[in-house]
Amino acid sequence: MNEDSAPDPGLSVEHYRALARGYDASCRFVTGIRQAAVDALRIREGDVVFDVACGTGALLPLLAGRVGPRGRVVGIEHSPEMAAIARERIAGVCSNVEIVEAAVQGAAVDLPADALLFSFAHDVLQSSAALENLFRMAKPGARVAAAGAKHINRWWSPPIDAWTRFRARKYLTTYRGLDKPWEALEPYCADLALVRTFHAGTSYLAAGTCSHRGGLPRPSSL
Repeated sequence: MNEDSAPDPGLSVEHYRALARGYDASCRFVTGIRQAAVDALRIREGDVVFDVACGTGALLPLLAGRVGPRGRVVGIEHSPEMAAIARERIAGVCSNVEIVEAAVQGAAVDLPADALLFSFAHDVLQSSAALENLFRMAKPGARVAAAGAKHINRWWSPPIDAWTRFRARKYLTTYRGLDKPWEALEPYCADLALVRTFHAGTSYLAAGTCSHRGGLPRPSSL
């Protein structure tokens, strides 16, 4: 894996097969970032929210409560093992949540999204096909929030950035875009902006609103 490699969906599935059962425990330090990302979406009752690369579904109950009984939450997850845990989490608890087990670029949802959440979904942000598919299913004006790991990218930060890559190595398959992970969303969200950083600048939250739907030229076929 290097700075310029494209995401590798097959390798990602392998990673998350091994990570699935211990995933929730490994994410205990990012709970606050996840909460801030959900807050940034300004979810309204009755909204349709996509939790992109929802993993084990840690945010699904929270999102379900925000949209209320008239709303709908769709968790999109390509790892069968992670999706299975997400289904266990919502079983008998969240009647307004659906898990779509598919690669994001091939996922199909029958309702357009009012909000898109990218919580630690770096590989998805680096996949033009995935973003094209998602924004084809998003309403104009849909709220977008993205959170995850990033480089500090200062003259003094190479050792810290190397540590960030080392810690993230099991959770993503490309280091491409870590200087500014939210940049891939900018063609779709003209007002996208960095909201804040966390963990001494090694994590971020960006938010904006959808100004375009699908069909935009992207730099990669993945």
